[in-house]
Amino acid sequence: MATNNKLKAYVRYDGTGRVIAGSLILQRFKPKVGNWKEINANECCNPSPLPSNCIEFVVDTTDGTGFTFSFNTTGPINFTIDWGDGTSHVDVGAGGFYEEIHTYPQTGRSYVARICFDDPQSVLELNFVGND
Repeated sequence: MATNNKLKAYVRYDGTGRVIAGSLILQRFKPKVGNWKEINANECCNPSPLPSNCIEFVVDTTDGTGFTFSFNTTGPINFTIDWGDGTSHVDVGAGGFYEEIHTYPQTGRSYVARICFDDPQSVLELNFVGND
């Protein structure tokens, strides 16, 4: 299969600096309209590995936009939740039982959320529950 070295890969970014899903294009020149950035053409197909202290999961909002996340720990823990919709939450010193409810902005779509713990070994249980 022949490759065309004249084509470059570009992605578009939203106002928070995140890549807009499905915005990857291949063309010779950078588009003039929009917040586009050239990326390595192989970057789309070789994602960075997930850090060992993080988990990712998909939230499907077909049946509603509410989502509850909870966990139990052996003691205080620091964590970050990136809800995948441009919002995130950082907590320092949470411990024992922790619960957070998040409402997504749109129904009928999927979001990829990521949770990172400073000490994942102290997490005893994780629960993810969709709500209406």
